[in-house]
Amino acid sequence: MTSDNTMTTETTDTKPEGEQEEASAPAQPPESSPEKTADEGAAAATASAGGFGAGAAAAVSAGLGLASLTGTSLSDMLRSREEIVGQIEAVTGGGGDQVEALYGAPWQTAALVNGIFALVAVLVGGVLLAARARRADTQPWVKAVALGGVVLGGIGLLVAGGMYLDLFASQPAIPAAPGIGG
Repeated sequence: MTSDNTMTTETTDTKPEGEQEEASAPAQPPESSPEKTADEGAAAATASAGGFGAGAAAAVSAGLGLASLTGTSLSDMLRSREEIVGQIEAVTGGGGDQVEALYGAPWQTAALVNGIFALVAVLVGGVLLAARARRADTQPWVKAVALGGVVLGGIGLLVAGGMYLDLFASQPAIPAAPGIGG
């Protein structure tokens, strides 16, 4: 039995002094002080607020990207306004191309508004992805929704650009009357 105690003593003697104390001290639960609990609560609140804000920004990016593709009430209202302005110009003889005033201007106004929504979606989602890309505390769904917002916004920019430049359908033209110009 003496030899067993000697081996134990030899083993503990080879450790540095700081490690011996840690090994011999029983594990005690951490003391709960009001200061420590308040600090932990503040850290948790800050972390959850950052996650909450990031999630909200990701949802906004995705929503704006979707709105850029489907249109918004703002783009509808501005398109209707341009149609009315075109009708007034056509009735009063304000000059200019009536087809452009009645069709082209409203179409391009809707494309511009949708393009602005798409650009904001790309910017919000892109900034969120850049800021949260390397942070380990970011929830995966936040990154996924932000990426979805960027993708939808990118598609929205392409569609809005195509609408504005009349790539999908050409602007209607009034056919030439028979016997004129020939």
